[in-house]
Amino acid sequence: MLVTRLVLIFFLGSLQVVYAQHNPIYDHLPVGKYDVGFRIFTVIDGSRVERSAINYLGEKNTGDLRKKITIHLWYPCQKHSDGRRLQYADYCFNDRLHASTDSLSSEIKNNQLASARRSVENWFGKTSDQNWNDLIHSPMLAQAEAEPIKTQWPLLIGILRPVSTAITNEILASNGFIVAMIHSEITGPFSETALTHIPDMQYVISWLQRAGMVNEEIGTFGFSGSGFSQVLFAMRDFRVKALADIESGIYMNELFQALALSNYYNPAKLRVPFLHIFSLDLSKQEKFINEFEDKTIFSRRYRLLLNQPKLHHWDFAAEGFTASIFLGNRGEEKNNIRASYEIACTYLLYYFEAELKKDSRAAQFIRDKSLLTNFPGRLWDIKYYDALKPAPNRDELEYIIRARGIDSALQMVNRTILRDSTDNIWEWYVLNTLGYDFLNEGNYPAAIGIFKLNTELHPDDPNLFDSLAEAYERAGDLDNMKKTAGLVLSLLAAKPTLNANEKGLQSNAEKRMKSNH
Repeated sequence: MLVTRLVLIFFLGSLQVVYAQHNPIYDHLPVGKYDVGFRIFTVIDGSRVERSAINYLGEKNTGDLRKKITIHLWYPCQKHSDGRRLQYADYCFNDRLHASTDSLSSEIKNNQLASARRSVENWFGKTSDQNWNDLIHSPMLAQAEAEPIKTQWPLLIGILRPVSTAITNEILASNGFIVAMIHSEITGPFSETALTHIPDMQYVISWLQRAGMVNEEIGTFGFSGSGFSQVLFAMRDFRVKALADIESGIYMNELFQALALSNYYNPAKLRVPFLHIFSLDLSKQEKFINEFEDKTIFSRRYRLLLNQPKLHHWDFAAEGFTASIFLGNRGEEKNNIRASYEIACTYLLYYFEAELKKDSRAAQFIRDKSLLTNFPGRLWDIKYYDALKPAPNRDELEYIIRARGIDSALQMVNRTILRDSTDNIWEWYVLNTLGYDFLNEGNYPAAIGIFKLNTELHPDDPNLFDSLAEAYERAGDLDNMKKTAGLVLSLLAAKPTLNANEKGLQSNAEKRMKSNH
């Protein structure tokens, strides 16, 4: 254990806390060894349009109607790049840009900064002009348009929250990730906004991969309302290999129902690791946490709870974190508020290090609370939930049969199918069609095994027993053919009336009962 502790201490110590001497924001955050570049740019998805061809007045819309996606990108950059170092103020207004090289008027900048200050003061109380100016002029890690390091990195993608995750994004990029946050002005129910957010993220992933910037290790995360689409995205896109949400409230009353309305929502379809970060106080309102604990069972899950009493929602974001450092409006608990953000940021980093980079030291770190020693242990708890093995779907089942044989495939199904109610092999026609594929190939053992499985899953369906009887008949197993035909007749006899299809099944069964060849 001592050796492990020393290795992890060395690992943590190897993260170079650059710029900390210039900005107290980074004093206790796990800043990595890479300089950080930042870029805003817009790409066009020619497969979609964002406006109709005809406007409300019946006039033809002019200009480019294709879907435009603005991306805020944090990335590891070359040392000693000559890019302009961002200040905190930049994050307060750069969501108004479509490219890093665009400019804004002083009026727009001042209005955005005034709005940001009003929000912070509404949440936490008044601050002085001096404190506010100290914050907004703080030098950040990121450098605008800095030269990127020419290699492929793991990608973390999400929906932009101006300011809120900016510091977190910098920390992740400094540790060897590309962070792509997509600007969105779409509003409405989560189930509807996901219909735009998910295709946007899918397009940006493909764009960045074609550009040679990212590898196939892809994670997704989001803060607050921007965490909802990420959950749905991870349930449906096989490219996503790790998911995290930060204070999204997805299991709280009303918020959960809005999420679950989406056709994308299916907890059994989440097969990748999931880190759920929340406050202990608000966790008491997670009426639907059983969706995480009992239904998301095929995902390896981590639930990180921050125990500091009365944490504000925005304490999980840059707004609350920086207020605790600069603004003098967080009271006596400011150090614990600050530490809570730093704990969440540290776990988020090592979670993605473990899951996307397969770093064994990071994996041990996120499971062993005692390894984080520079914060009071009372401030957080983390719970781990192991993943169960899902049942194979139709395509996976066919592959297993062809690779390892029907007996091995059925063993895997029988161990897993009862806990995986959403698997498509529960659909009778899926297995029936697969069985006939093997039957027509002359692979009678595989066909019989599949048809038997189908009758076990649907023991009251005479049509499925008819398929099994046919397989026995074509395999030359007359005894089992007749036994199965008898079961068909028994099931039909229990029905008060028979439709045309059932009468056909009855006729087939009667013929087989009389058959001697």
